Amino acid sequence: MKTKKSFLNMCVCGLVTAAALTLNGCASSMTEKALASSAFGPLTLTTDQYAEAYMDASDNQKFDTLILLARSNIQSGRYEAALSDISKLFNTAMTPNQRDQASIVYGQYLYSTKSFEKARDELSKVNYRDLTITQSTYFYTVYANVNSELYRTTKDAKYLLVAFRSKASILPNVKKKKDKVTVVNQCVSLLDELSTAELTQALATAQNDLDKGFYEYTLIKKSSDAELQEQALAGFNQKYLNHPLALISASAATSAATEILADNEEDEVNSPASAAEVDAKAVFSFKDGDTIAVLLPLSGRFAQLVGEPAKLGILTALKDRGSTSKVVFYDTSRTKMADIVDGAKRNGTKLILGPILKPEVTALNSTDNTIPSIVFNQSEGIKPVNQWYFDLGPNYEGAIAASKIYADGYKSPIVIGQNSDNASQRAVASFVKTFSQGGGKAIICNYEDPNTIKSGLSGCAFNEADAVYMNVSGTDAVTAKAIVPSALPVYLTDKSYLGVNNSTLEIALKGALLGDMPWMLTDSPLKDSFMKSLPKANPQVQRVFAAAYDSVNFAYSIEKLSLDSEDVLHGLSGDISLGQDGLIESSPIWVKLGSLR
Repeated sequence: MKTKKSFLNMCVCGLVTAAALTLNGCASSMTEKALASSAFGPLTLTTDQYAEAYMDASDNQKFDTLILLARSNIQSGRYEAALSDISKLFNTAMTPNQRDQASIVYGQYLYSTKSFEKARDELSKVNYRDLTITQSTYFYTVYANVNSELYRTTKDAKYLLVAFRSKASILPNVKKKKDKVTVVNQCVSLLDELSTAELTQALATAQNDLDKGFYEYTLIKKSSDAELQEQALAGFNQKYLNHPLALISASAATSAATEILADNEEDEVNSPASAAEVDAKAVFSFKDGDTIAVLLPLSGRFAQLVGEPAKLGILTALKDRGSTSKVVFYDTSRTKMADIVDGAKRNGTKLILGPILKPEVTALNSTDNTIPSIVFNQSEGIKPVNQWYFDLGPNYEGAIAASKIYADGYKSPIVIGQNSDNASQRAVASFVKTFSQGGGKAIICNYEDPNTIKSGLSGCAFNEADAVYMNVSGTDAVTAKAIVPSALPVYLTDKSYLGVNNSTLEIALKGALLGDMPWMLTDSPLKDSFMKSLPKANPQVQRVFAAAYDSVNFAYSIEKLSLDSEDVLHGLSGDISLGQDGLIESSPIWVKLGSLR
């Protein structure tokens, strides 16, 4: 069966993955690291690193590194420094295009400081026809955000229509189907804010089929009669065969929010599958019968928390596959990593699974190991090209939430975290960094401890937000949710979920959207069996088991996944695909708490 990436997985891969990754040591200088992507590409370094890159840049690199520094200062809220950078951009711009680039950055600054009218005026000066594809995409994103904010403050439909057209203008720049789907959904989300009367007027005066299709589709979706809506969508699909909305309207016409195409469905315009964008050396061959070395802490204080559940996950997956592979377990708490690697080589090992603790992953990568590996944490240093890793940490959790909220069309979310909780703060920082990749800006609201939630959140600018993400414990989420205005959608991730479906806590969080592993949110015979084996397993233990189980199936599937960038492996941890720099992407499922599942 040919499977496809879910919408959220597309967003994570296409929009924000770069925000969660760090460049390894292959670049020869900080400037080269900074310029690994274009001046308007993802921000992957710290502001201090961009400042260093600017100082070290040659004359022909100065302008681009200054753009990156200015953008990083804006993202970090260092507005005085950003304004100084922007002034330098205007003063050193040598060509009309460079002046346009300076205006785009200035427009982003004005948007971030809520000077929306000034931002619109500045961006209106840009000669967008002469921009490169990357510059154009960034420009249209910022211009759309500015105009959508002006609509929210004035309720004048003309601003939202400009925002929509700006988003739609990105479509010719987008080549991958997954990215087109993201932009199309954003266009529809913008238009959905207009009334039926405003959409009808826009349709009557539309000058091209692209706009007409979007207006007509949004009007159909506003219909409260499901039968009429289905009939209208069927007619729409016939009328607009080549419209970008064909990417999403076919599933809508059947009222199925499907993210996986059926066996007999073809890809976009019957185009051949495109290979995943990964280094060919990262893809390894693993077949049944090959020897596997499993590196886990099987004694000591981490054995029960991570070692034993990971061991059980690996053995269960091999049993379910009927595998004949030989498995050799190594206790990382008792044996030096160099000795483990030597032993694995002597045994003819073809694959290493584990370790799971970050220091042990780093220790593995400090040896001369050349065997392909799948680990359960990210190394702090340079890793082998043939190593893949699951990220079970808070950074990825925050990035996942940012991807979902961005994909849902929200522009100004509030992020709630606990100051005294390091994991919560890591997730909050990752959310903010990730969300900014699309030109959006998140507002941070922190509290100190469970006793200060009400006072800590009393100053939150909920009136300026359109959504809320909380990275807090489940009990704290109940208290915090009661403070959030009921009109704002609330998003939670696994930090807030205790692993018990339809619990009292879940009822207290009714209406919130929770994203977590399918394994955690749906009951199954496998889960029942696991809980009988480890009846005291907490949510962290359950997630470790799921990732370990998936690591086995990933090893058997990696070659197939590498052949088609749209292909996914349906795992316990989510829809799995090949990410950048060895990250095993796994998109969660999202459920509305308080509803049956």
